[in-house]
Amino acid sequence: MRKRICDIAIEVLRETDNPAVMWGDEGLLSMIAVRAGVSHVPGRLPTARTDKVLNALARTPGDLVPALTKCCSNRDVRIFYLPEHAPDWAKTPCGAAAER
Repeated sequence: MRKRICDIAIEVLRETDNPAVMWGDEGLLSMIAVRAGVSHVPGRLPTARTDKVLNALARTPGDLVPALTKCCSNRDVRIFYLPEHAPDWAKTPCGAAAER
């Protein structure tokens, strides 16, 4: 049976000792994409492949805790925490969208 991207993401995060993966983490997202067999989109930017990973995690986060955070340009971006590293506010259904 094929593993889900969320399960592969958990494996990669634990192997690399990272508490979460978010938009902009191109190295981690690429590792997840390669292991999951997500192919490069011909004629598109290399980030199109990592966007596929983020979209898959948004649809099916599995045990990861989805939330929003601010990046350097004060833009809201998606972040997916390992359950043991997720802040308390992100563990509530409305909290992930309300506080950052």
